[in-house]
Amino acid sequence: MRMETVLEPEALVGTDTDFRAASLRVLEYLRSHVPMGFWSITRIENERQTYLVLGENDYGLPEGGSHPWDNSLCIRMVAGLGPRIAPVAGAVPAYAGAAVREAVPIGAYSGSPILDVDGSVFGVICGISPRPYEGPGPEAQPLIDLLSGLLTSVVRGERVRAEMERAQLMSFAERDRDPVTGLAQRRTWDMTLSNEQDRFGRLADPTCVLFLQARSASSSPDDVARRTASVLRAATTVTDVVVRLEDSYGVLLTNADEKRGLQVAESVIDRLTDLEVVGSVGVASWRPAEGPAAAVEEALAQLGADAAVHSRRSG
Repeated sequence: MRMETVLEPEALVGTDTDFRAASLRVLEYLRSHVPMGFWSITRIENERQTYLVLGENDYGLPEGGSHPWDNSLCIRMVAGLGPRIAPVAGAVPAYAGAAVREAVPIGAYSGSPILDVDGSVFGVICGISPRPYEGPGPEAQPLIDLLSGLLTSVVRGERVRAEMERAQLMSFAERDRDPVTGLAQRRTWDMTLSNEQDRFGRLADPTCVLFLQARSASSSPDDVARRTASVLRAATTVTDVVVRLEDSYGVLLTNADEKRGLQVAESVIDRLTDLEVVGSVGVASWRPAEGPAAAVEEALAQLGADAAVHSRRSG
């Protein structure tokens, strides 16, 4: 396969820290120069490989869709069990038996990992075609590795940007404290959701939202609030955001999959029970295919249902 001249990195990806915008430019370049039936920037999270950025493709797969990471060709590529470019995927033993090939026909494969700041796999530039030889040959590997390296640099920029935004948020939260619990309040919550929803649209970092209501027949509302705040602080990390809302508490668990969200919810309820406080909780993970707003609504619905159950029991 004859390769064309590769553009300068800054001309292709840009110098900003918007991972989605950079990914769109990378995919546009790949479709133009090394077309395949499917090119996507994928994200590895919650043990799934999600099509984070994706356009039209021969498979009719939607952006935000996913499949189990363990079933993928990419997990085998990352582990070094197969080549990054396989014009005949079925001829590579590690790829031939991958479970994803039972779901969709994969004749040709291309991939290159995108790394996070700690060296872990953030995602993969992934290309597949239904038929063999529909895609780049091995000589294109330096190009695709260059593009994944550029996206790795953008991820690092995103992480720096996130730290700056978090520092600004903490500074704002210091001026938005509830006088009883010392927790931040509604304005901090609204700002947090806005920032994290924007970032989730670019990176799809694992995130959970949790809502909590707490009450006790034997203690004053202020005493219950102080106990609840203490429990929430103990159950969360410094990067999580915990706030007191009008009649409930909101928690945004960052870098948290659904399993951790449920563990935190269970821990909070158990600790409140030990303090003779009745807690009702709702928790949901943010999913790329549905977006953060759907998870917020789901957690609130769970909270309402859980509170109703406790109310009936106490009645």
